[in-house]
Amino acid sequence: MSIKLIVTDLDNTLLQSTKTISEYTKDVLSCCQKKGILLAFATARSEKACARFAKHVHPYAIISNSGALVRKSPNDDFIYRKTMSQVITNDLLSLLLAQSPLGYIAVDTDDGYLVNQPVDPDDPTWADYLPACCTDFSPGLSGDSYKISAEVFDHNILTAIKNRLPSVRAIPFSGEQWVCFIDEHVDKLYGVKALANHLNIPLNEVVTFGDDFSDIEMLRGCGIGVAMGNAIQEVKDVADEICENNSQDGVAKWLKKHIL
Repeated sequence: MSIKLIVTDLDNTLLQSTKTISEYTKDVLSCCQKKGILLAFATARSEKACARFAKHVHPYAIISNSGALVRKSPNDDFIYRKTMSQVITNDLLSLLLAQSPLGYIAVDTDDGYLVNQPVDPDDPTWADYLPACCTDFSPGLSGDSYKISAEVFDHNILTAIKNRLPSVRAIPFSGEQWVCFIDEHVDKLYGVKALANHLNIPLNEVVTFGDDFSDIEMLRGCGIGVAMGNAIQEVKDVADEICENNSQDGVAKWLKKHIL
């Protein structure tokens, strides 16, 4: 099996339920890297929210914000970057703010992570996103955005967004009220293609791992797509193979069996 690039989602894929990477997985990834196989994260998280995991396994690059941004480190040039314009960002915010009830809205920008309501700094679900700047979105923002994530309680709002903003994609997170909104030319596969092209690696020499809706295109579009045992059925349906659950080091065990 000729694999030159490993691309893995983080939450519910590489990360265990404790939001950590096991020592076994770290060792397996290190062995793959010593063989010259490169590693990349592909995640809906912001670049900053990947930092504590990157320092443990040293990925070559991070595909963040559901594919909107690709680069080796925050100090490097972009390998790929696609944002939603200021106009689109503010139109989308106005539609989301019209919801009742109104939940959290979070915007990833070059200026940081912006939220419409204060977050509890002691809440572990927000730990990787701090500091989060509480912002009044009603006047609009002064720049573009990588993605907007929002709690959507009224699904009629998704129809309204689709009709008014056809250039915006809405990707749900399974089992949650949260929805990720990104540019129509953004998904993880776009990011993987940009990185593979940058490295002169054919897509058929890329293996990808994922569990949720945002992983479907990259699993389907690369050489080998591996669904986690805990993945939603839609991901398993497009995958070439299925590995064990994230809590059972599924990514590392698959790599150990097939690559090492």
